Amino acid sequence: MDLSDPDTYIHGLPHHEFRRLRAEDPVSWQSEPGGRGFWAITRHADVMTVLRDPRRYSSWRGGALLADPPAEFLEKLREGMLNRDPPDHTMLRRLVNKAFNPRRVAELEVRVARRAAELVTAVRDRGACDFAVDVAGEMPLFVICEILGVPLEDRARLFALTERMLGTNVTDRAASLRDGMAAADEMRTYGAHLGAHKRAHPADDLVSDLLAAEFDGRRLTDGEFQAFFMLLFNAGSDTTRSLLCFGLDLLIDRPDAYRRLQAEPSLIPNAVEEMLRFDPPVIQFRRTATEAAELGGRTIAEGDKVVVFFPSANRDEQVFADPDRFDIDRPPGDHLAFGYGTHYCVGAPLARMEAKYVLRELVSSVGQVERTSALVASRSNFIRGARHLQIRYRRA
Repeated sequence: MDLSDPDTYIHGLPHHEFRRLRAEDPVSWQSEPGGRGFWAITRHADVMTVLRDPRRYSSWRGGALLADPPAEFLEKLREGMLNRDPPDHTMLRRLVNKAFNPRRVAELEVRVARRAAELVTAVRDRGACDFAVDVAGEMPLFVICEILGVPLEDRARLFALTERMLGTNVTDRAASLRDGMAAADEMRTYGAHLGAHKRAHPADDLVSDLLAAEFDGRRLTDGEFQAFFMLLFNAGSDTTRSLLCFGLDLLIDRPDAYRRLQAEPSLIPNAVEEMLRFDPPVIQFRRTATEAAELGGRTIAEGDKVVVFFPSANRDEQVFADPDRFDIDRPPGDHLAFGYGTHYCVGAPLARMEAKYVLRELVSSVGQVERTSALVASRSNFIRGARHLQIRYRRA
């Protein structure tokens, strides 16, 4: 099985292969058509070892994407947090954390709750909808555009760029990489114009706060802001959509669990954690070894690509009892859906918040949900994007 091939994941995650690798070859060398190969890290403990040691397993050296980007594109990627190591990453994260202050987060929660109610109410009486487009897609897109100050008329165009960066129908790997880079350049150009406008006309919003944030006399450069805009838009608009779609898809196949959430909505936050564990939106992240290292009984050479697989770590039998069973009563544990260590997802609280309010509105407004056609996933080896989820239901 080619773990670098986007087609491997389009019809579901290869848990049978991950299970075999954890048991037989947890740090396994994988060939990569058109590339130089990589180490696949599939056990929970080994994934944590890699993510907690940015000095030895670098995000900066080769970037965080599995494919090796051209040198000029790598330099642009290195302006963003995903592709930085401490201490530069630490400085950028502190600037971002200052913008996500408690007042801003509290304001966001009110808007998230209101928007979730509006979206579910809009489809409640129709009896059917495309959940991925009408609800799960609109919720995070609204939130991220509101906090970034993106005009309504630009949202569809920017999300189309996200789809090109995080998933592709182009089967030629080199052509797919070029198309993703072109989409990234368009997104950065948009961010540059937005940043210039906000610097000249600051307002009471996250972008203005981010541009004004200062740590030890240091502010974001133009390139750093563009990279952060791209990261926030991509992650904010697509990964939460995936969490909601794959999460509802799990509940559709488990009507008893859906009814439990209707009767006990206090279980929803716990259910969200189990959705994240069972079907994480992010498939993998790449690191590059800065020196020779021993991991899982294998010798990794300096310069080797080291790729951690979150769906496998989240089903590790050594960490989770009966890991292939979806259980909304499972105590929140050590799942790695949002990463670990230095690069733990800065948007994790927002994703949890959006999922909680959408699911709360859904289970309280509509009865048992049924699929009218299979979930349509994006073609990606990076993010498990959900493009369509056609459902029907009756008003509760």
